[in-house]
Amino acid sequence: MKNYQKNSLNEYQQPIGELVDKTHFQMIEEKVLNGQSQVRLIPFQRLDDVGNRINQLYQVIESEPDERCWTYLPYEKPINAEQLLDCLEKNFGFENCIHYFIEVDGRLLGYIALMNARVAVGAIEIGNVYFSHELRRQKVSTEVIYLLLYTSFQSGFRRVEWKCDDLNQPSKNAALRFGFTYEGLFRQDRIYKGRNRNTAWFSILDDEWLILQKGYEAWLNVDNFDKDGLQNNKLIELIHKFIDLA
Repeated sequence: MKNYQKNSLNEYQQPIGELVDKTHFQMIEEKVLNGQSQVRLIPFQRLDDVGNRINQLYQVIESEPDERCWTYLPYEKPINAEQLLDCLEKNFGFENCIHYFIEVDGRLLGYIALMNARVAVGAIEIGNVYFSHELRRQKVSTEVIYLLLYTSFQSGFRRVEWKCDDLNQPSKNAALRFGFTYEGLFRQDRIYKGRNRNTAWFSILDDEWLILQKGYEAWLNVDNFDKDGLQNNKLIELIHKFIDLA
């Protein structure tokens, strides 16, 4: 029986969930997260030389071949660097979150957030993901997710969520590749850009992370990549290898 399924009987012989020790839950410290490669996640409030760095990020945004990155985000592509900075300073309207710049080799190539933190119950969500065309399908993009998962569970969270428009197939595929479990569909969950959104929910639990972490670290190991930077083993294959060994 998995931990989340464990229960006991109360004095009325009713099944009830196991007691949870909430004393170890704490909000994540806003600090720079360093990867083993040249990737760093920098909290918005910790960015130096803000004006020039935002201009550099906006140049990356402007170099996108089209605007498909913003189809499933609740806001449109920023029209200039000033609007981008305003959105960043206001956390894009999200609450209880830490937004990070994604820096690779000294360049800002995207942003991502740990958001909707519910510290009282030990749950947090990875969201508001902008992986630029220079990040997508690169090793560093997986390392970004690893850093956020590692940090969340190290901080005592017992649940990390991933949510997306059910029509956003690339995001759903990414969630499964990253080891999230599909939990179900929230029908007519919200309205954004005037459109209906049915929201697909995914999650990773703390006891699952104990196994997933081994898969991530095996995949990120330099020995898993050839001289051309191509992977020898897929992430999902390594994850299932450690699941089978558990």
